[in-house]
Amino acid sequence: MNRSVLSEVLHSTTLSVAPGTLTVARSFRHPTRGLVDCPAHHLLAAHARRAGLVAESLSLPEADLRDALPEAPTTVFTVSYEKPRGGHRGLALAARSDDPASTAFARRQIESWRAVLRTRRVLYVVAPGAAGAAAGLRTPGSPVPAQTADGPRSPWQPCGCPVGASCPAAGNAKRALRRSLDRGEEVVVVGVPVAGTGSWPTQALGGDAVLVRTPQEAEFLTVTDPDRLAFVVAPGAAISAVAEMLQVLRRRYPRLRGQHPEEWCYTMDDLHTVFASALAQSDALLITGRESAPAVRTAITQAARAGVRVRDVTELANLRPGDIDGATITLLDVTPDGRGRREVGQALNGLGPASHVRREVRSYPEPSHDDARRIAAR
Repeated sequence: MNRSVLSEVLHSTTLSVAPGTLTVARSFRHPTRGLVDCPAHHLLAAHARRAGLVAESLSLPEADLRDALPEAPTTVFTVSYEKPRGGHRGLALAARSDDPASTAFARRQIESWRAVLRTRRVLYVVAPGAAGAAAGLRTPGSPVPAQTADGPRSPWQPCGCPVGASCPAAGNAKRALRRSLDRGEEVVVVGVPVAGTGSWPTQALGGDAVLVRTPQEAEFLTVTDPDRLAFVVAPGAAISAVAEMLQVLRRRYPRLRGQHPEEWCYTMDDLHTVFASALAQSDALLITGRESAPAVRTAITQAARAGVRVRDVTELANLRPGDIDGATITLLDVTPDGRGRREVGQALNGLGPASHVRREVRSYPEPSHDDARRIAAR
């Protein structure tokens, strides 16, 4: 793709631009390449406005752009490249030739974005809404509520699912805890709950149960009666981490009993899995929107572990050339209406040939043989 990149300073006698204004091309006609589409024009306009300039986005198919008109009133800075399936895309900014501030800004913008033009892959991480135990209440594979904005009250259940999702994990855990305590068992709550999603297990625990958050804590746990030890999984804990802790506890206390796996919620485990998978292949993580959600916190944590840079794109002008300087970009969109994904995706379409890939992980219970026979008998 880089072999086809052509960066030029052209001129026009027919295109008129006011002082302090930039014309941002939605498309333009190149003297030899013909019509050049500019999907990233919104991005250039946003940067121009942030710099205090007036930005007008226009299609320029009829402008006479040439490379040998030194006295022309308008200077047009362009870069273009070939699309894999034919045609051309690029960027173009036009300014008055006698406006040094505007022409200098336009030149810098085109040069900086030209430096990161490349073929790239965009991984759209789809955050699961309700998985695990909750999925038993819906048809496997059917859509689930998306993770969106935090409001004045947290919209997240203790398991990490949205409040609107039918996930019984927190209630199941509390009932399992109460049953074990009523039987006189010593109870260990295994796993780290989701931060910011409510008071469980603080209220549920009281002073009657112990929280084990790491394999090391499981290794050094002491109990009164090893034959009467039970466990409950903390809603919102990543099941992969829970499995490590339970392996230690079962080795040390072979008679350990506990909450049935059908009552566990896999939402946070799916989030950990999907972000670990995507970020292991990525050069950067872009997060669109202002909301704090379990998906955002998980993504940032996983990015730190993977050594991947993170950029909050709360508005399009926040996206800088260095943020997309890589072959694979992971994008997490937490805008309520999907606006962030659309805007950033369109911009990336104009900054080199892009492959857009949707990645998601969902765990849900497979119906048992008894359930299958019961359904078939109806």
